[in-house]
Amino acid sequence: MRWNVAAVLLSFGLVACGGSDGPRSPISPSPTPSTTALVITSSTDLLKINQSETFILTATMSDGSSRPAAGTWRSDSAAVATVDSNGRVTGAGSGETSISAESNGLRAAPRTIRVLPDYQGRWSGDWRVGGCTTDGDWARSDICREVSVGMVLPFALALTQDRDTAAGNVTIDDVAGPVQGSIRSGGQLGVTGAFPLTDDGITIDVAVTDWETTTTDNQRMTGRFALVFRAAGLQGSVRFDSELRTVTKSAATPLSPLSGSRHLRRLLAAATRR
Repeated sequence: MRWNVAAVLLSFGLVACGGSDGPRSPISPSPTPSTTALVITSSTDLLKINQSETFILTATMSDGSSRPAAGTWRSDSAAVATVDSNGRVTGAGSGETSISAESNGLRAAPRTIRVLPDYQGRWSGDWRVGGCTTDGDWARSDICREVSVGMVLPFALALTQDRDTAAGNVTIDDVAGPVQGSIRSGGQLGVTGAFPLTDDGITIDVAVTDWETTTTDNQRMTGRFALVFRAAGLQGSVRFDSELRTVTKSAATPLSPLSGSRHLRRLLAAATRR
């Protein structure tokens, strides 16, 4: 009996003194991390008209982690590029615009995107002679009567495009050679070329210059260019100022021979003999 009384008293003492097996205070949950910064990423800073790219919005959290974030997207110029609620950006027209996004009261630094036409591919159609001027020995030839203002001749162009540069081959009537150049900020294509052509033993140097063409839909091209011809042993040159008429992107058709050719190179070779 003494042992039971002692055990009860000992038990009572432990409870009264708050022994180690007593109730514990609840543990507070970790605070939910908050967004501290937003970043927009994309795989490119350049799109072609009608091309799309999905931009990604990433949130940096207060605990140092990062995660994809939903946000409100905006393009500074919908005429250049549009963006939907999922960050999908689509090129609409030539130029530059900024793409931005907001989430949880924060705004990501905007990303600049440039939009250009898609010149890559084969183009075919015709061009119109807008002017013919001669000087030096060429002024004594009949070339401007043979290739007169208003004459329409066939045209073809095959290009490859790397960002804002382009290179390929042009066929203007039966004059063909390489060209290369760049695409300006407004979407205009500017190329130049210099190459020889030979007919019946006569070599004529060709210069493609003052080229400015454009497309707004990647399917129809308009613009102008000039051809300058010179020949060894002759002073001066002949220049044809030209404008594109109906030129469209076509299936893979040969650049030459072109239907409707007037054999421009033969006319030029004949002019050098006079």
